[in-house]
Amino acid sequence: MNENEQKYLDKSMKNLRIKVIRQVYNDEFVDEALLGITDLDIYSTSDSFFTKVNKAARQSLINKNITMTSEQEQCLQLLQKGNLFISAPTSFGKTFIALEYIMRNTSKIDDVVFVVPTIALMNEIREKCFSYFGRIYTLITSDAELKQYYDTSKKIIIVVPERISTRLFQQYLSANKIDLLVYDEIYKLNSIDSAEKSDKRNEHSRLIKMNYIYKYLIHRANKILLLGPFIKSVSFDRSNIKIEKFITNLNIVYNKINYTPELMNYFGESDEKRFVYFLTPGRIKRFLENNSHMNFEYEGYDDEIIEWISENIHPEWYYVEYLKQGIGIHHGKTPIFLRKYIENEYAKLDGCIHTILCTSTLVEGINTPTNNLVIVDKPRNVFELNNLIGRVGRLNIENPKRGEVYITNKETYEMYNPDDWIDLKILFESSEISTDSIEDECLYLDKELPQEAQESVDSLSNRLDEKFGIRYAEIIEAGIEFKILDRFIDNFDGITNHEKEIRVISDIKFKILNVDNKYLNGTKLKTYSFYNQNSEEKYISFDPVYNMLVSTKGMKFVIDKFIKTYSEYTTEDINLFIDTLFQIDEFIKFKMMKIITIYELFDEKGIFNREQNRAFIQSMNMIKAYSDSEDGYERILVDLGFPKEDINLISNKIVRYLDTNGTENKLIKLKKDRTVFNQLSPFGKGIINKMRSHD
Repeated sequence: MNENEQKYLDKSMKNLRIKVIRQVYNDEFVDEALLGITDLDIYSTSDSFFTKVNKAARQSLINKNITMTSEQEQCLQLLQKGNLFISAPTSFGKTFIALEYIMRNTSKIDDVVFVVPTIALMNEIREKCFSYFGRIYTLITSDAELKQYYDTSKKIIIVVPERISTRLFQQYLSANKIDLLVYDEIYKLNSIDSAEKSDKRNEHSRLIKMNYIYKYLIHRANKILLLGPFIKSVSFDRSNIKIEKFITNLNIVYNKINYTPELMNYFGESDEKRFVYFLTPGRIKRFLENNSHMNFEYEGYDDEIIEWISENIHPEWYYVEYLKQGIGIHHGKTPIFLRKYIENEYAKLDGCIHTILCTSTLVEGINTPTNNLVIVDKPRNVFELNNLIGRVGRLNIENPKRGEVYITNKETYEMYNPDDWIDLKILFESSEISTDSIEDECLYLDKELPQEAQESVDSLSNRLDEKFGIRYAEIIEAGIEFKILDRFIDNFDGITNHEKEIRVISDIKFKILNVDNKYLNGTKLKTYSFYNQNSEEKYISFDPVYNMLVSTKGMKFVIDKFIKTYSEYTTEDINLFIDTLFQIDEFIKFKMMKIITIYELFDEKGIFNREQNRAFIQSMNMIKAYSDSEDGYERILVDLGFPKEDINLISNKIVRYLDTNGTENKLIKLKKDRTVFNQLSPFGKGIINKMRSHD
């Protein structure tokens, strides 16, 4: 173990740092030498010549008001020499090191690829890159942008694994060497523990996909930077990449952990904002239902936002009630445009949001600084708890203020152990099989198939070859999942020969993606107040998935249909149905889109008959159109936080700006067209107003 790996094990240094930073935050005198030894001299108030020279040498090129710590500077020096793995607490500034490295080497770096686990993190890095590098690099987060700027010389590609596995990205990356690959939140590649297998079954396909992209990219990059928190060891035995490991416990903010089972006020205030953590979206909803007595008057909300949501979704939606109180509900099923609004308003000093009720989105996307966190539910493990707490604390050199963490559950408080870091076992780097998706794990990650799985693969391969003339190597290249393909082949004759699209959609839901349709509970009549026990009907009378696909007015069309069909609905009914629609939206974008990859491969082989398979082909086009417009801007704009209602208006305009490079610059240009800009939703206007031109 080298010197850089031993930093984590130096408990005496960690304890000294905790003591020093506590003194700093308590506004006590700390000797300059002690600040230097502990690498906390960024808090030094000395104006000596030596201190000034030392800080000047570590001044950031991105922001001249920022002084890098000695360990950050050391990481930059190591990265100049070769590949680097960094494990450090959340406050260390790992992503900032990647951005600083790019800024210091813009003349040498043409192609940068950031791989991140969530769209929220993708957008956050995109926003920072536009701010820092908007003049130098073209930013790309989608196929449409890559197609448009394919031949542009300097690019920063920022993607989630699902995006980078598309053919266009693979074509580009096969033809071009990556100057810098940054894989952020590398812990997402961790093998699934056998005790957690059943709980994480739905995550297996994504874990395999992320590891496949990792395997695909690491040998196409000139320089690799892997980033993650609270990791004490990692091996690269199978990939055999030469990489320096830098593991440190340096934490440059101070948080106090409080056990408060008697906590009465969970919500923040305008001058004391806070996050409140729950395990699931359902837990947030139950908490609100059980604590309705906490509701209070708040005059700081945004009338225009409330009016827009009431008109375009529904006035009785419970999100509206809490936005009026300055409370944002933020989880994976909250629409992106609302998540972005909540984050932005929380970050503003005079913003309309003082409290965010969130799930693990706090860890996986929100990098909005906070000094207050209430942990209501017990996280899944110590690592997740440490990561949650690591999000607390604002770095303020001039006026440091400690973060406050309130734990209301005794079991959670006893679980807390800041020294309990993980041994990262990257799924690809081990020859052992870790997931229940055995065929995919072995085929995509080059592992040996057990006999039974080998027989299943051979059987499917033979059927593909004999009936369709498709080799399994083409399936791997397209990134298609084994079990979904197997079910598709089993149902091929039926699903492709339906006369009506609604029957095709039904077969996709119940025969091919039957293990993924978790939204179904929200379509069962027995969950609603108007349920008639004497009725033989099991589900609501119309298919909300099909209606979402054919709607030209977004979700509002389907909500109105529900209201007209069940006029005796209650507030609880409409809220359940709206929550279900957001689950369906996610189902279409992330589950049904898997069928499109199969369709496109089969279509290339000329397998479909345009007349005989008309309904199936039209259904595929409906699913594709739901997630993206023909010009490709819908996906980009939705990612940036624009609601669907703004998409056509914007894309119809900016598609004409052929002389303007980059989506952000096109949107800034759109702002000058007041006729179009004034028609946008308050969400859309807010996003564009936040953008700053580099001219």
